[in-house]
Amino acid sequence: MPNVGAFCKFVQNYKMLRLILNLLAVIFLFGSCIGTGGKDIISKSKFVDALTEIQLTDSYLNILPIDSARKVMLPLYQVTFDKYGLDSVSFRKNLDYYGKDAEVMSAIYKKVEDNLTKENKIYADIERKKQDSIRTRDSIQNMRIQDSTNRVMRAQQAYQERVAALIHYLPNKTKFTFREASSLFNTNFQTKTGISMNGYLMNQLSVGNSNLPIESPSPQKDTVSQLKTPGTSVKDTLVIQNHVEPQLPTSELEKRPILTPPRHIKPPTEL
Repeated sequence: MPNVGAFCKFVQNYKMLRLILNLLAVIFLFGSCIGTGGKDIISKSKFVDALTEIQLTDSYLNILPIDSARKVMLPLYQVTFDKYGLDSVSFRKNLDYYGKDAEVMSAIYKKVEDNLTKENKIYADIERKKQDSIRTRDSIQNMRIQDSTNRVMRAQQAYQERVAALIHYLPNKTKFTFREASSLFNTNFQTKTGISMNGYLMNQLSVGNSNLPIESPSPQKDTVSQLKTPGTSVKDTLVIQNHVEPQLPTSELEKRPILTPPRHIKPPTEL
């Protein structure tokens, strides 16, 4: 019979060796993961933010001239690295570490793209508001210019119409009577001023007549006294009496126009 004890011992040794190999593989794998993801490896969210700022920096450098881009390239990248505690070597390590898994790296770039889209929308909104304010200011200024232009055009049109009316004037051959002309004048005067000419004249006549002194007829004794005045003759007295007009009633005076009352001229005295 074969030696059963030796065979069992071999099986036990094989199982032990297999267990040791498995443990060594696990330890090696764990050690490699720890060594690769040391202190230089940052979290995924920070790496996404760092890549976003680096992409913005690259976009800014692309719009600069080559000489200017070379001068400011390193300082701009260094600002981003200092913000997230990186340098060129550690950034390369993080890129290699996350780049080993294609799905993880695809998700990282998707988040970076979303961040860039948000930044672009923010700047687009700022630019749109700026353009809206410029258009509003320009529209107000254009409205003022257009209003001034319209006023000038209306004034020029009115001036041309007046000049044409003077050049192509055709006299009206219609004859007006005095009554029609005065009625037309009174109507136009009342339309422009709101004052009735007839009422205004009657008011002035009534005010003027109230200021005139109404003289009573001279009695007969005044004539006799004039005859007895020394230095006058009967002939001169008769001449004075011919110039004195009889006084009319008040109703008749209101119908007559306002006249300055005549002055009584003293007759010449004999030397």
